[in-house]
Order: sequence, then structure tokens, then C-alpha cells
Amino acid sequence: MKGSIATRQKCAVCGGKLIHDERRHGCFCLKHPDMGATRFIVRFPGGIFANHGSYESAAQHLNYLRHEKGIRQERFNPEDYKKERPNSFISLAPKYLRRKKDRSSYKDIARMINRASTFFGPTNVREINGADIEDYLYSIPDISEKTRFNHCSQLSDFWKWCLARGNIITLAEMPIFPKIDFELGWRNYTDWDTQNKVIEALEEHPNPKVAFGCDMLRTYTAIRPTDLRRLTEDSLGDDGWLTIKNPTKLKNKFKRIHLHPDHIEEWKRLQERYPAHPDMPFFRHAAGNALAKPDSPFGIRYLAKMWKNAAESIGLFGVSLYPGTKHTTATETAKLLGREAAKRASGLSNPAFNRYCDVEDDSAYQTVATIRAKMHGEVLPLKRKKR
Repeated sequence: MKGSIATRQKCAVCGGKLIHDERRHGCFCLKHPDMGATRFIVRFPGGIFANHGSYESAAQHLNYLRHEKGIRQERFNPEDYKKERPNSFISLAPKYLRRKKDRSSYKDIARMINRASTFFGPTNVREINGADIEDYLYSIPDISEKTRFNHCSQLSDFWKWCLARGNIITLAEMPIFPKIDFELGWRNYTDWDTQNKVIEALEEHPNPKVAFGCDMLRTYTAIRPTDLRRLTEDSLGDDGWLTIKNPTKLKNKFKRIHLHPDHIEEWKRLQERYPAHPDMPFFRHAAGNALAKPDSPFGIRYLAKMWKNAAESIGLFGVSLYPGTKHTTATETAKLLGREAAKRASGLSNPAFNRYCDVEDDSAYQTVATIRAKMHGEVLPLKRKKR
């Protein structure tokens, strides 16, 4: 049988080796049978090694390993049984996070994974089941169901990563994740008149690129706030098209936006005022901002903070950057041009557009009106089959 029990101790009489004797449940000297060991070592193929203070403990451990090997066969992974527990949640979490280091949402990912790591600790991921995950998710206090869903989604991605590594878990050992239902609430938005007042307040900022950036966000609803941070001095072509490399949610791709002449003129004016190399970020801090290094790119939430300050200065509260620009424009555009035109320009998915565009769809009524006119007016001849 695989595996063995041994000891480093020697015979106190002759200094000889103490040999394992399974019938006597211990390790004894062949020349002096009364001389036995008090400390034991379990060795098992795959580099598994463990010290024990009693023979009973060592024997139980060896029998457990033999049982696991017999049950799991080819799926037996020695890493699961080593003292360092390399396949425990707390050991694998840092490796997983290193793979996510370049994500813009890394801080949120790290926060969720580190919290789960504290909960599951040295438990082998193979031994964590769906019930354990559900218990963890509902042990997190004071969070919304949407946030709980995000935690669950992140754990699901973590286990998929474990499965993809090929030597941690098998598909059969993949836990069943709990279903978490939630409904996104409506976001506050405003109107174009109020939106204009916020932009006017932003124009008081010493860096004109703050107002320009927010004006672009409210005009081109397909652009996201993070997209602006990816723009460089040479992003605007001579043809008036703006190229955004690696836009939000589209890795290794690009997005092109046709700018209005007003924005092309303003872009070039700002380039003359703040000359820079072609590869420098366009939306960057200017000299005079004591809180930021000159020519450093705007932070992830910088425009959001500036929008909030400007909005509150004119008495607009509870309308943040995203709904104040993108969603307000989508709703106002739908009022002016109809929902379909607004949806095509918005860059929003259907569920998101339906949630944020507060305009009733009257296309069904338009169709009915056309049909009724035909019903009670012109007689439509029926096509007959030729015989």
C-alpha cells in the first residue's frame, strides 16, 4: 500500500533505527523491542509530509490519504493535502488578484475577494460548496441585493479561474452558486435647461477641460466617463472622428465618435493653449492645481466630483455625473426625436435604456393609426392564387 510511517528517533540503547511495525502500532528497535518511538512522520507520494505526536494520529492520517487516493484516483491532487494548503482560498486569492491587477475595477475586485478570503481562510476550495457560499453572502451586513449579486458574481469568476488552472478542482466539484434576485432602481436625472446651468458652473473651473469633458459626456451618450481618460492628444483625426482605444467594456477594440464642429474647434483651441506630445492624455491636470501633479491624467472620479460640486452650487442635488449627462440626454433626445433614435445614439443596452429613458414608446399607436386609416379608407385587394 502507498505511504508509510517512520520516525527520526533512534534506539536509546544501541542508537539503531526504529522500524515501523504495524502489528504493534508503532516504531521499534529490532534488537531492543521495548525501545519505541514517541514522534512519527507520515510520508505519501506527491511530496506529502506530516509530523505527528502519536502513532494513532499518524495512522489515521495515512489511512485518510489512502482512502482519498482510492476514491479520487486520477483526480487525487497531492497539493490538497500539504501542510501549506496551497489550494486553500486564502492561498489562491493572491494569485487570482495578480491576474486582475490591470483591471480598472481592481480595487472593487480585491475588496470582495479579500473579504471572502477572511471568511473561508485555509479551507480548500474543493471543500467549499454552494451552501457555504450562500451562508457567506448572506453574512455580509448592510448591503443591497445588487451588491450581494456582485459579490456572488466575483466568487463565480474566482472558481472558474480555479477550474481553468486544471489542477485545483474538476467540473464536477464546481459549486452551485445561489441565485440572487435584484431589481435596479431608477436613477434621478434632470433636463437640458438644468444641465446647461451645471455646464456653465463648470466653466468657472480654472481648467477648461473639466467643462469640456462633461459637455462631451452629455452630447455623445455613447462615451463613458472612463473613455475620456483614454483619450490622447492625437485621438482626434483630421476627418473630425475621435478614436477611443480600449473603450470601457471593449478590450482590444476601439470606438469612433464623429465630433460636432463646435467640439472640434474647442479641442484644437485647448491643444493650442496646453501644447503637449501626441501620446499624452488629453484630459489632464494643468499647472496651478495644488492637489494634482501637472500633466497627470484626471482621476477615475475626478469629473464626477467636479460635476457634483457644480450641480450643488446651482441647487441640483442627488443627480450624479452619469445620469446628469448620459441619461438626461437620452431622455431629452427621446422626447425630441423618439425612443429608437435616442437608443441608437445612447450606447445603452436595451434594459439600461428602458430603465433610464423616461419616455413612453408611442410607436405602437403610430402603427395602429396607420392601419386604421387603411382599414376605413383604401380597400386593399387580396392576392389570389393562380389556378
